[in-house]
This record gives sequence, C-alpha cells and structure tokens, in this order.
Amino acid sequence: MANSSQTFLIRFAFLGLSCSPAIALDQTHWMECPVPPDPVSQINRPDDLPPDAVYIEANQALLRDEGISEMNGNVHISQNDKKMRADQATYDKSSSQVTGTGNIFFQSTGMSARGSKLDYNLNKDSGTLDDASYRLTDTVMGGWGTSKKVTRKNENFSRLEQASYTTCPPGKNDWSINSPNIRLYHDQDRGVATNVTLKVRKTPILYLPYMSFPLSDKRKSGFLTPSIGSSSQSGLKLSTPYYFNLAPNYDMTLTPTLLSKRGIQLGTEFRYLTQNSNGIINYDILPNDKAANNKNRYYFNVKDNTQLDNRSSLTLQAEGVSDNKVHRIMGNSLQTINTTDLERRLEYQTHGENWTFSALTQNFQVLNTASNTYSRLPQLLLNYRPPTKSNGIQVETETEFSHFIGSTATATNGSRLDLKAKASKRFSTEAAYIEPSVTLRNTEYTLDNGSNKHLSRTLPTATVDTGVFFERNIQHGKYLQTLEPRLYYTFTPYRNQSNIPAFDSSITTFSYGQLFSENRFTGKDRIEDANRLSTSVTSRIQDTQNGRELFHVSAGQIYHFNNSKVSLPGQALQTGKRSELVIETGGQINSRLNLSSATLWDSQAKRLTANQFDIHYKDDKQRILNVGYTKSANNTDSANNLETARLSFDVPSKQHWKIVGGIQHDLLNKRNMENVLGAEYESCCWKTRLVGRNYLTADNKTRDNAIFLEFELKGLGSFGGSGRDLLRDRIYNYDE
Repeated sequence: MANSSQTFLIRFAFLGLSCSPAIALDQTHWMECPVPPDPVSQINRPDDLPPDAVYIEANQALLRDEGISEMNGNVHISQNDKKMRADQATYDKSSSQVTGTGNIFFQSTGMSARGSKLDYNLNKDSGTLDDASYRLTDTVMGGWGTSKKVTRKNENFSRLEQASYTTCPPGKNDWSINSPNIRLYHDQDRGVATNVTLKVRKTPILYLPYMSFPLSDKRKSGFLTPSIGSSSQSGLKLSTPYYFNLAPNYDMTLTPTLLSKRGIQLGTEFRYLTQNSNGIINYDILPNDKAANNKNRYYFNVKDNTQLDNRSSLTLQAEGVSDNKVHRIMGNSLQTINTTDLERRLEYQTHGENWTFSALTQNFQVLNTASNTYSRLPQLLLNYRPPTKSNGIQVETETEFSHFIGSTATATNGSRLDLKAKASKRFSTEAAYIEPSVTLRNTEYTLDNGSNKHLSRTLPTATVDTGVFFERNIQHGKYLQTLEPRLYYTFTPYRNQSNIPAFDSSITTFSYGQLFSENRFTGKDRIEDANRLSTSVTSRIQDTQNGRELFHVSAGQIYHFNNSKVSLPGQALQTGKRSELVIETGGQINSRLNLSSATLWDSQAKRLTANQFDIHYKDDKQRILNVGYTKSANNTDSANNLETARLSFDVPSKQHWKIVGGIQHDLLNKRNMENVLGAEYESCCWKTRLVGRNYLTADNKTRDNAIFLEFELKGLGSFGGSGRDLLRDRIYNYDE
C-alpha cells in the first residue's frame, strides 16, 4: 500500500490583522446585501443656496435672529455635506449649535446614522449622537454598526462607545466586531479599538486586546492573514505575517512560521516601485532544521525591471535554494514542485526604429543531476528589419553571439556566432496571396575541448507560402463561412551536423503551427534538412452581427520528399513520406459553451498518436462543467505514453450553497492522479469553503491528502488561501 500524509489548513482574517490593501484586499465577487434607504437622502435642498448656508425646513418653527430657534414636526436641517432630520430640533444661529430629539437621522461624508439625541456644532464639525445605528458609505465594502454614543471632537477625531461593526445587512448580524472603545483618527486614516470581540451570531469566538485598522483603502502596517496547519514532514505549522508600510513606494512583509518538527522559519518579502523601476525580493530561511541534523535551509528570489530610458531596459531575475528539498519543506503551496533548475539572468534590451539589441547573462542552479543545462555567459543578439523596399521586398537580419558553459564536468563548452539573413516578398489580393522567402544562415563554433575545436555551417532555406480565401453567407446572411486552403513548401539542403554540440536545441512538439515552420528544431544548433510540402485547410463560421467566431476547424499534413538525416543525440531520425495528420477545432458555440481539440492521426499506422479536447460550460445560473481528455502515444518510448481524463464542476445546489470538485484519472494505469471535492456557502457578508484533496506526489507512488477549511468575512481582508487558489487552478471559470 502506498504511503500517505495528511495536511490540514485553517485560515482566518480580520480587519485589524489584514491591513494592506495591496496584499490583502479581496477582489472576490460578492452577493449584494440589501441597503435600506436613508431618510436624510430624501431632503431636498435648494440648488441656488451657497454651500455654507444653513437650510431649515419644518412643519412648525419659531425662528429668532438672536437666541435659539425651535422647530417641530419633520424637521430638516442641512449645511454643506451635513444633513439632519428629526421630530424636534433647536438651532442657535450665533454658535451654529444644533440639537435634535425623536427619530434622529444624520448624514455626513462617509457615514449616515440614526439615534435618539443629537447635539452638534455645524461650524466646528463636532458633537455627539446617542444610541446610534450607523452605515459607512465611503469604504470599499460598506458596513453597518451600532454605538451607545458617537462623539466627534473635530474633523480629525471621533470616538465610538460600546460599538459594533458588520458588513451583514441590518437585522441579520451573522458576524460582528464589538468594542467598548473605538477611536478614529481621520487625518491619519487610522482607527484603534481595544478589548475587541469577534462574534458569530451572538457567540464570541475571538478576543483581541488591541486592534488597529485603516479607515480607507490606503495601506497600513499590521498583521496579515494568520494560518495554522500541519503536515507529516514538518508537523504543526503556524504562520503570522506582519506587513510594514514603509513608504508609499516600498513595503515589506515578514512571515515567521513555527514548524514543530523543524524549528522557526522566517520569510521576507520586500517590494519597491520607483519612477523607473519595480521589483520584489523574497528570502526565506530555516536555520538549524531539527529534522535534517540542524542544517541551514534557505530560498531566495529576486526580480527587478528597470527602464533606463525611453528605449532601454534592464531585467534581473535570480532564484536559488540551499538544496533540492527546500520547495517541499518551505514552500507555501501544497502543489508539488518538480523544478529541475532555477534560473539567474540579467538582460539589457534596447531598440531603435528598425532594430533591437539585447545582452544577456544567464545561468542555472541545477537541482536534477541528470540535467545538463547550459549557461549563456554572455549572449548578444542584434535584429535589424529596415522598412519594406519600394519593390515590396522585406529584408531582416539577425546576429547572435553566445558563449555556453555546461552544468556538468563532461559538458562541451564553447562559443557560437550565428548570422541569419532573410528576404521575402508578398504578392496578394483580397482573395489570395503568395509569399516566397529565402534565408541564409552561417554559424561558427569555437569549442573549448574535442578533436575539432573550430566548426562552421552554412545553410540556405527557401520557402513558399500561399493561400486562398473563399467565403459565403449561410442562413440568409446570419452567418459567414470561410474556406481557407494553404500550401507551405520548405527546402533546406543536408549538412552533417553530428559533430556540433546541442547547446540549446530540442525537437518541437508537433502541432498545427509546426506545419508552417522552417525548422523542426528549436535553437540554432540543428537545422533540419527539409524538402517538404505542408498542406492545410481551415474553415470558420462567424456571426455577422457581432463578428464572433462560432467555430473553426483546421486540418493539415506534411509531405516529405526525402527522409531527414539530421537529428539530436539519442533522438530518432524523421522517416516516412507523410507526417501525422493534425486536426484542430475550437470555438464559442454559444454564450455558455466553448470547446477546443487537437488530434494527431498516423495515417500509415492508422491510429491516433495524440488527442486532446476540452469542453467548458457555464450558464446564467453559474453552473460550471469542464470535461477534458488527453492522449499521447510514443512507439519508441512507451514509458512516456499518457492517457488521462479530466472532469471539474462548480454547481449551485441550494440557496447560498454549491458543490465544487474535480477528478484527473490516469486511464493507462487505472488510477486517479488527483481528486478534489468541496462545498461552499456564501451570503452577502461571509463565505466558507471546505475542500479535500487526494493526489499522487512526485515519486509517482506516494499519495498525499490535504484538507482546507477557509472563512471569509466581507470587508475584513483577504482569505486568498490555498483552497481557493487550488480550485482556481483546477476549475476553469471558477470565481470569475
């Protein structure tokens, strides 16, 4: 029986713990909570009044130029952005002091409230409101709450006593945050609460002695989403990230993580943005790993993009680890990482009107000893494409110099200078075109070892690309159907290249696009000897009303007039008069259904060698169903044969509930490679999801299990945890 391990993860987030909108704000689509109308919004203030003028309206009023005026019955008072409605009110013109009793409604910028008694100074923007029920109107998520007494000292400071806050609609407090003392510093966009209690319904589930939170969507230092979980390799795992808002253009997040079987891991993320550059620096360290004889483990990743001027840029990327097990131990993702090497590169790019130039240094930290990845130290690349000549001839050149160093001691190192020139001309009408081209490539090698240290290769390539377009209207002009036959001929003579090392060449995977390529090899170390003709035909159906392509189908095949003699070390030669027949289909059949497929058919052996199709369905009720199938057959290496089926779904079952999941099944070995199943509940102010995952790990034998339990409270930060990320990766159109 295969071994298995268990991973359990729970995530929570709260306003005081999730203070960085750049990191923590959730862009999830939420249901709309019902918003009761504000009576004060119905106050009609004359448009011709100056903003500072005090407007008073009442059923009965005793107005005095000096002293206190008295109003009764449906009293309306407004000035600037402040509006009030009450049963009875008084107004002192000399001090601009307003009092109100009975069914008080008050509104100012960012908030509306009702209460039992109001005492407010319009000029000083200060006062009190007793027994308040308020609604926030200028935040991203909004929110409602109550307060025994709201005191506003001035435009910069307010205090709420015995207060609560929730984004759930009035009368349906599924959750709330409660505090006896909340202080709001408006000039700092900061709030502070003490003795905070988070309640679900009426049950307290969390107590915080102190909480600081932003009053707007500006970033603020503070704790981010904590997480707790466990795994068989590391034991109990507890993370408490802290965000530092260091400046408007740079910040840092420190994430200490307790691993009960290993020790304390510290993760650091530093981000910056300047006028000409942006980047991110990650560094994670696990000192004295108790499960590995106190070995120090680390991971780093540096990315920088700098715009030097209007034409030039500099890009840096460097990634590395202390050993090849770091990703499994220190990684935050539960997905297995099968990286064979980590790239470090520094690249300079510039361009002119007709040319581009780049200089690159690139090497790798090789994690798999079987890999022989070559570093480029350096690579210089110049492309030149002048404007098309008056006779219609398009010329382009490419010059590249690279020095390669292998990752193993036995690798052949050396330099390569490659010169390529191409000329083409297109003859076309609205219904047809023909484009001949000629390419000449010269490549010089200087090798550090071997019997022949200086190698040279010069090869011409000639191609002719031609096509015709036919179209017709169908169903009385509602749809347009096209028929597009195409021929592509390629000729390259044979040159023996077996003594040339393969620094960066590999065989491309055969596809429809490969029909129209000059060379079946990537890189520049192998040039295929070709004498072949590609034939293809495409048909499309388009909606003439909106131009949407409903469906297309393409089919093509290569006819070889001689067998190729060029190959890579250990690779078989191309044989046979015909390539596989490649067929591709796709389209948006209607607003709910999309499909795509690619098929390779060996007409000589009369069998499918590769097949893939995907069907995506999503309707107005947000029901999602994705079905996929992949098959790949290899006659020379049956170990790489593959045949899998995929199914994923997102189905609302009842109001507020839905079932989500997916299966990936290995048809050849009759086993499930991955099973994901979960349930979600969503109201307008909170969400929860429970997701289970069982999957095959990298060794192709061991199975692992994971459970994700996540909660999201609307407006109190992001819960972008592994469960939701997992479902986004597995279910096409999920959460969109």
